[in-house]
Amino acid sequence: MIILAGFGRVMDMDEELSRYQRRKLDKARQMLARERGQRWQSGLRLLFLAVAVGLIGYFGWRWLTTPRQPKSGEEVKEMGREHVTNIKDVVYNSNPPTSGPHFSTWAKKGVYDRVLSDGYLIHSLEHGYIVISYHCDEPESGWVRRVLAHEGETVMPASDSAGLDPLYSMTFKPEGKMSVFTPDKAPEGEELPSAFEREECQAVVEKLQPFVERYERVIVVPRINMEVPIAVTAWGRIDKLDEFDEERIERFIKAYHNQGPEKTIE
Repeated sequence: MIILAGFGRVMDMDEELSRYQRRKLDKARQMLARERGQRWQSGLRLLFLAVAVGLIGYFGWRWLTTPRQPKSGEEVKEMGREHVTNIKDVVYNSNPPTSGPHFSTWAKKGVYDRVLSDGYLIHSLEHGYIVISYHCDEPESGWVRRVLAHEGETVMPASDSAGLDPLYSMTFKPEGKMSVFTPDKAPEGEELPSAFEREECQAVVEKLQPFVERYERVIVVPRINMEVPIAVTAWGRIDKLDEFDEERIERFIKAYHNQGPEKTIE
């Protein structure tokens, strides 16, 4: 009996030892699994970091080596944003103007069939409009001034707003509480020269019409005594075209549409 009892205690000790060893083994396995997981996570982090650094380096190199597209049009020095009721004595620094004193009323989008005073159009530019002016007649001698929009150069009177033409040099006379108008309610103007009725001139207008349909703030308007057939203006920018160029006009509009200094919801 003593022998059997001793053998039983030995068996119990073996079982306890075996349980202890199993617990140690389980702990060792758990520690090994954690270490492997940590190494795997560290490896993933290093991999992601390497990929991120590589992508940043690649796109940075692409950005540095890709030729920059020049800005559309030409910059014109700003002439302020003052509201006035008469622009007769204002000498703008480009034709058409891109900034400067203007009326409190502005023109909405659309194709206009009459000349609009610069006082209205400049206010539209301030609201982020693009104005496409087209000319369909040979300039009259002595009326067109040379435009030098760069700072430091001698600037002659460039806009008909500063000249004798009453269509541009006018005193603003509001009708009631009018602050904005559309093509169907535009201010009265003098009759355009017959050249604007020619078939080739109307063909130009038809080509410009789609820009008004595609964008919220585009104005197409006739302009007399302009030295180029088409001029596209935004606030502080101008692009003069010797002929219709859809891609060039589109690029200008995309660059400056709704980018005027006065943000409005219309």
